[in-house]
Amino acid sequence: MGTLALAAALWVGFAPQQLGGSTSYVITYGISMLPHFHAGDLVLLREEPSYHVGEVAGYHNGQLGVVVMHRIIAISDGRYVFKGDNNSFTDSYHPTKSQIVGAEWIHLPGVGHYLADLRSPAVAALALALLWILSFSFKTRSRRQRRRHRRAS
Repeated sequence: MGTLALAAALWVGFAPQQLGGSTSYVITYGISMLPHFHAGDLVLLREEPSYHVGEVAGYHNGQLGVVVMHRIIAISDGRYVFKGDNNSFTDSYHPTKSQIVGAEWIHLPGVGHYLADLRSPAVAALALALLWILSFSFKTRSRRQRRRHRRAS
């Protein structure tokens, strides 16, 4: 029962939004958020009831077609103005609250490099090969084989 409760707690806390959870995962690229964030960091974002100036948040950028994670520097007419900490300019796209993915919750420096490696075709092929091998190692006995085994014992 304790394992089930732990699994449920982990699901509630860490399930990705794509699977009905409240957490989004962002691997940082580039230098726009230096010195706090570096390329290859993993940042977990959580959806908030409201977002405030000064928070680091991710949003769906309609111009670029990606999630951008920068700091909120202003809110005007229901639109949020973002800027990278290391940028001298503000983002040209000003999302609404519904376009914000979430605010910074957990920052894991360098962890994104490892996750990016897991998405490589070689690692995916290795994982599929292991699953295929494991599928043969757990052969189930037919009814006839189980009956014979019981009679022999």
